[in-house]
Amino acid sequence: MVREFEYKGEVFRVTAHGIHGHEEIFIVHIDDGVEGGEISIDRMTEENDKSAPLESIIVMLCDKLIPESAIACRNPGAPFAWREGKVVYQVHDGVQALNH
Repeated sequence: MVREFEYKGEVFRVTAHGIHGHEEIFIVHIDDGVEGGEISIDRMTEENDKSAPLESIIVMLCDKLIPESAIACRNPGAPFAWREGKVVYQVHDGVQALNH
């Protein structure tokens, strides 16, 4: 999955693949369309709550990335929210029927 979301008034893009609790997750800050700081986790090998939902891990990563990259958040109280219509790529998960 590659998808944009907002958190604390900032725009980020997440790239995540793998099965629940064992994903590799990459977060990139997007500022006026330009990629900025990034952070990642491999949930299979790095310390984390493997039962936590993807959104919780994304927020945890953003909470680390924001101070590390000195991001001045536009709205520090704004919650996590997926950006509607901002699915960058739909990745086939092997379950859907292929249309030829």
